[in-house]
Formats: sequence, structure tokens, C-alpha cells
Amino acid sequence: MGKRMPKIAVIAPLFLRIPPKKQGGTEWVVYHQCNGLVSRGYDVTLLAVAGTKTKAKLVPIMPKPVTEYPITLSGMEASRRLRLEMTSIGLIGARLMSGDYDLAFSHARGGETLLPLLHCLKLPVVTVLHLPVFAEYAELMKKFNAPLVSISNTQRKKFSRLNYVGTVYNCVDTDIFTFNPKPDDYLLMVTTIGEHKNTLDGILAARIARRRLIIAGKIRDQKYFKEKIKPHIDGKRVTYQGEIGLQEKIKLYRNAAALLFPVVWEEPFGLVMIEALSCGTPVLGYRSGAVPEVVTNGKTGFVTARSPAALAAAIKKIDRIDRAACRRDTERRFSIEKMIDGYERVIEKILDRR
Repeated sequence: MGKRMPKIAVIAPLFLRIPPKKQGGTEWVVYHQCNGLVSRGYDVTLLAVAGTKTKAKLVPIMPKPVTEYPITLSGMEASRRLRLEMTSIGLIGARLMSGDYDLAFSHARGGETLLPLLHCLKLPVVTVLHLPVFAEYAELMKKFNAPLVSISNTQRKKFSRLNYVGTVYNCVDTDIFTFNPKPDDYLLMVTTIGEHKNTLDGILAARIARRRLIIAGKIRDQKYFKEKIKPHIDGKRVTYQGEIGLQEKIKLYRNAAALLFPVVWEEPFGLVMIEALSCGTPVLGYRSGAVPEVVTNGKTGFVTARSPAALAAAIKKIDRIDRAACRRDTERRFSIEKMIDGYERVIEKILDRR
């Protein structure tokens, strides 16, 4: 008889159904991880919101995403949404207690609260770090020697002595985000509008370079949008399309001359970068977070100093970038198969230790 494949539980974030209809990063990673592992013969159970589509066995934890529950402050406590989130984590813990799993992957915000319980159950839970690590978080992970997957090597720098069991880059479906060698002349930002994403610098850089800019994405900070971004939107030089669906997004990527990514926070990865690169669209970003790790400077885009002038200078050089090279680099480093290879190595490493 053949060797029994491990039983794996995957804990999804509970803010959106999978795959997401519009914006969503972690949800796409979970979608491809589950489907990819199932395709390789693993017994995978996905703990997620009802209505999720997956090749794995689905355990619906909540009937709808946390963000879809109506919050009426006149009739309920201000912390209701947080309490819903924590309740969902409790329900996940109960499910893991009753299941016979060899390993769990946690992508959920708040999933770290399960560590003491799962430690007692002796169930290895691998936390996939989709956000930066901070001191208190690192202390908890160190206490339980929790196995961690970083999504970039840059993400490890501040707390390099934790129990990292692998760096697994996020992936993009290269069959959907298809290559276009002959784009239009506009620049693109697919983003969440807020100060950390630094939408304003993209607008200023496009203005200096005298290029048209299209912005797409949800608004995180209404005050920032109203005061810093909205005054620049004229429908001609700067266009804002709001939060868009998958097909609209792919069309924008394929026809963009370049994607601007002037983030100023320590972004652990940046899925929009590889989505653009898969379409052949070079990425121009500031030297922060994982940008220098994802973008090969001078080959798949440009990594610049943190100033609109430096970004504008890079815009003027985008014709030097071979769009076919962007596509090849994506296929080599960021394909679904490459990501699943990485997660398989993590599974083998964890189960070999038991």
C-alpha cells in the first residue's frame, strides 16, 4: 500500500469569501495553496467563510464574512466586530480539537491566539506571516517555538532568531494574468488608498513625468483620500476607478506601461507587484519592505529612493525594461507550482521533526 498523505487543515482569514470577488491578497494565497496541495494528493480541509470555493474539504466557520455583519452602534457594543472575529477563532479551535490533523497552516488574523491550545493538543500549526512582526508578537512566537513561514526574507530581518521553517513567496496564476507585449501609455496604481501605501507620491511622480495615471482600489483612510488624493483626480491626467473586479484588474495590468508602488511601510510582500509582472508590466517602487526582493532592479522594474522625483526619473526609463523578461521572472519565481513546492518543503520539514 502507498504511503498515507498527511491530513492538513488550512485556516483562512474570515473577512472575505474565497476566492475574493474584488480586492484580496491573503485570500488568493489560501485559494491556490489549498487547490495546489489537493492536486498533489494531500488531504486538505479549509476552515473558511461559507460560500468559499475550493478543491479542499470546506468547513464553513461563519455563515458570512465578518465585515458583512451589520453593526448598529445604537443597539450594540462598539466591539461587536472584534468579538465576532474572536468568536470565529474560537470556533476554529473547536474544529481543530475534533479533527485528526497532522498539521495546520494559519493565515488568519488572530490565529496566534490558538497557539496555547494547539500546543497542548500537540498539533503543529504553521503561522504564515502576512503582516510585519513586532516585539510582543515575536515574544509569543518564541515562547511556543512556533513554526513560521515568512513570505519574504526581508520580513525576517528585525526578528531573525524565531523558528522560521521556510520563506515561501506568494504566487500569481500566470494562466489568468496573461502577458501583453504592447501596452497603452498610462501608469497604474492598484492599491488600498491610505498613507502607508503613499498614493500621493504616485500622483506627484506621474505629474512630474507628464504621464497619465489610473488608480484603482478601496479607500482605507477617508480623511487622507479627501484631503490628499481627491483634489488631484480630474478624470483626465488622474483617474480613480474605485475597487474593481478581477477581470477589470487584469485588463488594467495588461495595458499599463508600468505599475507604481511607492509604499513607505515595511510591506512583507506586495501581491500587486507580481500580478503586474505576470502581465509583463514593470514595477517601479520605493526601496522599502520587500520591493528590492520582488523587483529585480533594472530588469523587471526600478527600485528608487523615497521621493516623487526619483520615481519620476524611473518612469522616464521604463522603455528600457523588457516586458518579456518581467513575465519570465514571474514564471520562474512566483508561479503557483513554485509556491506549492515551497509549502511541500515546509510540510516535510515539520512532519519529519515529529
